[in-house]
Amino acid sequence: MQPGNVTVLAAQSGVGKSTLALNAAVAAAKTGAKVMFSSLEMSGTEIMQKITAAEGKIPLHHLTHQGGLTADGWETVRRLGPELFQSLPLRIYRPDGASLTDIASAARACARADGLDLLVVDYLQLVETAQSRTTTREQAVAAVSRGLKNLSVQLDCHVIALSQLNDDGLVRESRAIKNDASVVIKVERPDADDKESARAGEVGLVIEKNRFGPTSCVTVAAQLHYSQYVDMTHT
Repeated sequence: MQPGNVTVLAAQSGVGKSTLALNAAVAAAKTGAKVMFSSLEMSGTEIMQKITAAEGKIPLHHLTHQGGLTADGWETVRRLGPELFQSLPLRIYRPDGASLTDIASAARACARADGLDLLVVDYLQLVETAQSRTTTREQAVAAVSRGLKNLSVQLDCHVIALSQLNDDGLVRESRAIKNDASVVIKVERPDADDKESARAGEVGLVIEKNRFGPTSCVTVAAQLHYSQYVDMTHT
């Protein structure tokens, strides 16, 4: 994740791109990278529940339903609190608005205060920009994409921007997004549409564009009940 560059994670709704991005944010923070995760979809509570589920190997529904945690589960949550949410250099930002200006201001403040190595924006099509009546949807999304690219250069950080895919598998308003990105990864889950798929539980990370290396498809396992993706050799 090179500073001044953007990685786009693209998937259809419900595949789990937010979970993958959150896994990446936590993994980066564990290496000491200073991370800001800006979500326009999930609340701070939802994000912390997902992180706790993944790190504590606690089924997510045990955390989201009252009375779902066992005594061991509560002990794991108590232990993870200081370990994850007090010591990790990970800041969760849930903007009041959904504008690019709001996200950029928060990122700059984060960079001034503690430094910023990685900014995650979930997700690109929800970010708003100032636009005229004649601005098309594609032009508006292009402005967001360009704004995030400029922000990565200005703050010398890497940006992971999540993007929706259309039903035909194409990135929505895709031309500008692909042009601005250094890496484009599609998240494909065969069992999302076909519950009887022979590849149930598998996820293909299709690297469609990569300025730093080859394109390929990496297969990982989805353990979404724990809000995590893992290497196939660890399942």
